[in-house]
Amino acid sequence: MAAALDSPRQETAPRFAPLLGRFALAGAVAGVASGTWALLVTERAIAPALALEEARGGGHEHGEELVGRGTQLVGGFLGTVVAAVVFSVVVAAVYAGVRHRLPGRTDVGRVAVLTAVGFGVFALLPALKMPANPPAVGDPDTVGTRTAIYIAVLGAGVVTALLVSALVGTLRARGLHPSAVATAAVLLTVALVAATVLLVPDNPDSIASDVPAAVVWDFRLASLGQLAVMWTTLGLAAGYLVDRLARRS
Repeated sequence: MAAALDSPRQETAPRFAPLLGRFALAGAVAGVASGTWALLVTERAIAPALALEEARGGGHEHGEELVGRGTQLVGGFLGTVVAAVVFSVVVAAVYAGVRHRLPGRTDVGRVAVLTAVGFGVFALLPALKMPANPPAVGDPDTVGTRTAIYIAVLGAGVVTALLVSALVGTLRARGLHPSAVATAAVLLTVALVAATVLLVPDNPDSIASDVPAAVVWDFRLASLGQLAVMWTTLGLAAGYLVDRLARRS
């Protein structure tokens, strides 16, 4: 009996199909939360930019809008939910492959770690290097350049996550103290993020003098907040659902 008490309990990983379903459900919840943030917060931040764009006279050339603003908001909300579900399926596939490598004693902690990394790679790093701009800012001729820069930033973020993960795995295998492992991971992350910010080209668009700084930063913070709500909700909901699934397994 003593040997049985001393030996660690072998945890059974949940099957992929139920795991995928739990993440998809969590993605729907995250999409609703993110869409609600967009309606209540981001829309208020984007309204001054739309008014400024209309005041410039851009809307008079095309007459009345083909789609009303209310219809656009409903479509945006539904699109946010669908996008969150699709993205959660991708996160589920990644989680199934790296679950045994993630720190944490429960799936709540493991999912939280993965979604925190996802937020850093797909939201925080792009916000640092190439923050979102409201409709009144941006040159249509630079769309291709901006897209290439954005993809480069995402690629650098993914590489950063992989390199830090490899470093942590190597140091843990050598038996280093957890505090030393954490310090090394933080230092490498800071170095790689700094390299990304310095080496990747900047946004080629300049902010026009008639666009108030408050309009730009309100929109940027609202956009980052919307992504934070989505990732946080996804982490909490998926962690809870997957942990319950693993316990039943």
